[in-house]
Amino acid sequence: MVNWGYRFGTGAGLWWLFGLLCMVVLVVAVVWLFVTLVRGPRHPQVPLQPWQPTYGPPAAAAPPRPTPYEILRERLARGEITVEEYHRTLAALGPETPRPGSPQGPMPPPSS
Repeated sequence: MVNWGYRFGTGAGLWWLFGLLCMVVLVVAVVWLFVTLVRGPRHPQVPLQPWQPTYGPPAAAAPPRPTPYEILRERLARGEITVEEYHRTLAALGPETPRPGSPQGPMPPPSS
């Protein structure tokens, strides 16, 4: 004889929570996978593999900052300071050391 009253015995208990949790995990995993594939690499400037090209132009290096001696020479050339002030400040700065990678040594002070 077929039992038409209770198809799952006395009830499914809390197994429906396990099924709901599995469904939520599955939906989250599918959404995460879709977003990850659509978004692409996180750092587009760095290739994923050595044979892959980089994306976008290379980052420009910051220009070198002028030395105090270059600033002092520019101020003298623009007429902001006098020759006496130039020599006094030059003496206070001390001897100029050449910049690494500079094609020439320190520039001599202008003769007056």
